[in-house]
Amino acid sequence: MGKDLILLIVGGLAAGALFGSIVTGSLGAALLAYFAAAPLFLVGLSLGWLPAAAAALVGAVTVAGIIGFFTAGYFALIVGLPVAALCRQALLSRADGQGGVEWYPPGRLVAVLTAMAAAALAAMFAVALLQGVDPRLEVQQTIEAVLDAGLPPEVAERAREQGLAERAASFLPGIAAALLFLTLALDGVLAQAIAARLSIARRPSPEWRSLTLPAWPLYALGLSCLAGIAADGALEYIGRNLAIVFAVPFLLQGLAVVHAVVARLPGRAVWLVGFYLLGILMAWPFVLVAALGLAEPYVGLRTRFGGGPKENE
Repeated sequence: MGKDLILLIVGGLAAGALFGSIVTGSLGAALLAYFAAAPLFLVGLSLGWLPAAAAALVGAVTVAGIIGFFTAGYFALIVGLPVAALCRQALLSRADGQGGVEWYPPGRLVAVLTAMAAAALAAMFAVALLQGVDPRLEVQQTIEAVLDAGLPPEVAERAREQGLAERAASFLPGIAAALLFLTLALDGVLAQAIAARLSIARRPSPEWRSLTLPAWPLYALGLSCLAGIAADGALEYIGRNLAIVFAVPFLLQGLAVVHAVVARLPGRAVWLVGFYLLGILMAWPFVLVAALGLAEPYVGLRTRFGGGPKENE
């Protein structure tokens, strides 16, 4: 019990400190903040979702002491709450009928994270619409204010003349939600790997190469794309940005296909490092991978290469 309490407190303090490091304004601190969810995941995946929620509370208090109560609430909503919810789902299990245990599959965990990211984005848009505010205009004005505050006046004026804020506002909410989505997913995988290495994980590590999504994200992506293409005004803007969020799970499914296929090749580590470097530098490989993730249920590359899905989705 004492060790569990120490892990809970230290995990919460670490999460709060990592998130609060953004106050320094340095690039390194900003990168560290992306790992703020990892200590909370480590607590949740080794002790349970309620301890994860308690650690998130410790983290929120830490953030409040470093930055302020408003940011602490933001931390609790975008980091603490999703981590607790995901840990609860990840630790669900049932008997498989053969004397073993069947754990909540990774494809459904990704779907849960998708639903939370989309709900958060939709809630932000709903608040703006209820206040009678054009969400795109509000985002554009926020970007302009940030540019005016962070750039020399002549540079900010040039950016305004070139319509930089207007172009960025078109996709920024969706990109921000997708980035949060990917950050939480990465932190969860990292925490599970650490917990398994320390032999404190409550569930075995999922076979991520077999990740298979349920059907509903595809329908949600289709509806969002339809709204983004056929609608106009606020509905078009909301649909376009939600489509970005609903495309992320297919990127992860595509990455699962890539890992399954590359696992059959000699020197797979070199292939994977080269692929990720190319993707980070040029971005378009990830677009192709997302398309591969969309096509996988119909193409079945993993099945053809002997690494087919094992999930009962």
